[in-house]
Amino acid sequence: MWRSWLARAVWDREVEGSSPFTPTKKTVEHLLGYFLWPLQAAIIVSTMRAPKFIRKRLRNFRRWRQNNAFKHTALAVLVLVATFVYAGYMGNQRLSANPESYRPLLNLIASVESGDNYNAYFGNSRNREIDFTSMPVADVIKWQKNYVASGSPSSAVGRYQIINTTLEGLVDELAIEPSQKFDPPTQDKMAIALLERRGSEQYVNEEISREQFAANLAKEWAALPKVIGSDPTKSYYAGDGLNTSRIEPKKVLDAIKPIEAQ
Repeated sequence: MWRSWLARAVWDREVEGSSPFTPTKKTVEHLLGYFLWPLQAAIIVSTMRAPKFIRKRLRNFRRWRQNNAFKHTALAVLVLVATFVYAGYMGNQRLSANPESYRPLLNLIASVESGDNYNAYFGNSRNREIDFTSMPVADVIKWQKNYVASGSPSSAVGRYQIINTTLEGLVDELAIEPSQKFDPPTQDKMAIALLERRGSEQYVNEEISREQFAANLAKEWAALPKVIGSDPTKSYYAGDGLNTSRIEPKKVLDAIKPIEAQ
């Protein structure tokens, strides 16, 4: 090979009239040709082999795809991915309680707080003279303030014995118009808001136990027992001279049990 290259180099120099020690253009071309041909050959071979290799892989993949094992594997992967996606979605969704499921608990609270009377007020659970249900909420709040100013130790009114400060807070929280009547639906709506304040949604989301929810309710309604802790049968406000528990813990827990997510 080197002799052939040397002969061509000498011939090129003689033809072009260059000195024996000066490489010509053709000499450089021949030199590059001899040294680069293995690389060119490798590129050509690789180019020729690539399509065959790819076709072989594709044929193998098609055969595997037609196999039942592939179908079962693909289905299992899809189910697994869907399960994780759904679990992640549900993990970010908070449950809310079904308002209808509150009814047993609301009835229990009303029975011990007001004798189930929407017109009850502190000191007179059998009131029929003052019709609070036909009064605007603003007038009820005004009446409460006057009642306390006249010497009453409590301003509680209605089926759920809501005191003045709590009533004012609920009006703001629920965006209730001052002219709205303090009628049964409004009182029920306020009571449900108080249940939610005390953890009804945490309960249906299993973030607190039934006993803990009952204990929270005892802080809102003094006629309910504490349920947990020392003296679980007593009112949370026992000893204040005004309040006492009027029902046993088991009945409170039984009334909470029907509460469910919607």
